[in-house]
Amino acid sequence: MSLVSSLFLVFVAAALLLYYVVPKNFRIWIVLAASLAFAAFLGFYTLLFVIISAVLCYIGGLLSGPSKKNGVRNASAAITIVINIALLCAVKYYNVLGLAAERLNLLFGATDKTNTFFLFAVPVGMSFYVLQTTGYILDCRWEKITPEKNFLKVLLFSSYFPQLMSGPMNTYANLSSEFEKAKTVSFSFDRIFDGAIRVAWGFFKKLVIAERAAMVVNMIYADHMTYTGWYVPLGVFFFAIQLYTDFSGCMEVVIGVSHMFGIELPENFNCPFFSKTVKEYWRRWHITLGAWLRDYLMYPVLKSEPLIKIGDWSKAKFGKKNGKKVPTYIALLILWFAVGYWHGGLWNYVIGSGILHFIYIVLGMIFEPVSKKIRPKIGADKLYFRIFQSVRTFILMLTGFVFFRSATVKDAVDMYAAIFRQGGAAFNWEGFSSSGMDLANLIVLTAAVLLVAAVDAYKYVPSEDAEPKSVIAFLRSKGIVLLWAAFMVLVVATLIFGRYGLGYDSGSFIYARI
Repeated sequence: MSLVSSLFLVFVAAALLLYYVVPKNFRIWIVLAASLAFAAFLGFYTLLFVIISAVLCYIGGLLSGPSKKNGVRNASAAITIVINIALLCAVKYYNVLGLAAERLNLLFGATDKTNTFFLFAVPVGMSFYVLQTTGYILDCRWEKITPEKNFLKVLLFSSYFPQLMSGPMNTYANLSSEFEKAKTVSFSFDRIFDGAIRVAWGFFKKLVIAERAAMVVNMIYADHMTYTGWYVPLGVFFFAIQLYTDFSGCMEVVIGVSHMFGIELPENFNCPFFSKTVKEYWRRWHITLGAWLRDYLMYPVLKSEPLIKIGDWSKAKFGKKNGKKVPTYIALLILWFAVGYWHGGLWNYVIGSGILHFIYIVLGMIFEPVSKKIRPKIGADKLYFRIFQSVRTFILMLTGFVFFRSATVKDAVDMYAAIFRQGGAAFNWEGFSSSGMDLANLIVLTAAVLLVAAVDAYKYVPSEDAEPKSVIAFLRSKGIVLLWAAFMVLVVATLIFGRYGLGYDSGSFIYARI
């Protein structure tokens, strides 16, 4: 079931009706039933793996709790986490294993590589809920929370349907408190309407912008031997538009639906393309993944005994100021390798979503003292310099997007080479419009992108940790008529200009396939 489908809207409407009709103490079980039904709609294997992950989460949490001996707690946490992650790797990344993949195919009687057991069985959204349940086990081991004794509550935490496919990632402490709070929430038309506006905005981003930009992206990436020269950076730019509106559009739908139930989920985007540095970008893009990896991977690695010993050695060798940076660089390398591997398990993801950003951030840290001296002399507080920083950061992100979108590292390198191949093909409208992007589609896309940019510009606040300003609150402050008008414009624009319907199969959200 796609999040941008009439079936999903009917599903949500039915769940909301039951949710607000039953007594408040039973609401949470309506949400659990809806979550399991949604997982079943996504496929048998998705439901199966959600339940397996919840069982591992539940058992691992109980055995890792403070009532057990430290040896038992450590072993239980390690074993359940390894099984959890191993299942993810086996299902999501088994093709990387080469010979092992062939053996597994033979084991399940598959001879056609396009019809293998694991390729068929891959559950939707597994990368998200496996990390989320792993975080729960670690929180129990670190005594941040008390292990939950009610299995159904753990199952609800791991299967909550709005965030099942693409996040945002959450902790048990946060999400369980939202579930408890929902018991006291009364029906509110304003809450339903505010959520509906975010859902409409998500549909608009996905169907009007992302699916339209995909036409150009698919054409250029599929044949970069023909589409060379200026076509390549154009394709990379259009992919940036597609990826942002696809993923942020998904988050709008997810957060909007959850808001209707009175369950608030964390924001996952905060105007990332206005970022002045790569480090800031990653605090504004996929925020919850960054927070998870920081809290459950990087900080524990930094506090580990081997890194502490390396830190002591490097301080003695290079001095206290420079020496303390060495373990930080090592922890960052592990972090960014994990980010890249999580995105797909292939080297193009490891490079494009991981190692490149590690290099950017470390170089920024190394040259920060020089930068501090230069900035006052070049008017770093001026608007033109802030614009330069944002453009520079955006271009750096585009270099990673080449690897992210390409099938292999070789394809990504070929994309770069295609810019200069045979002098580079001159851009012409006929070649560009062969993707289906005729003048009418280009006008619609441009207008829609400018609208998204204007909304982000309004929401933007310089502080990376501050909540973005609420457009809905602004519209509501101007009167209910303007709010309704904005909603109707989004709905009508999506119905008229969205790419959907009979004969058209809109692609699933990009991050739902990760």
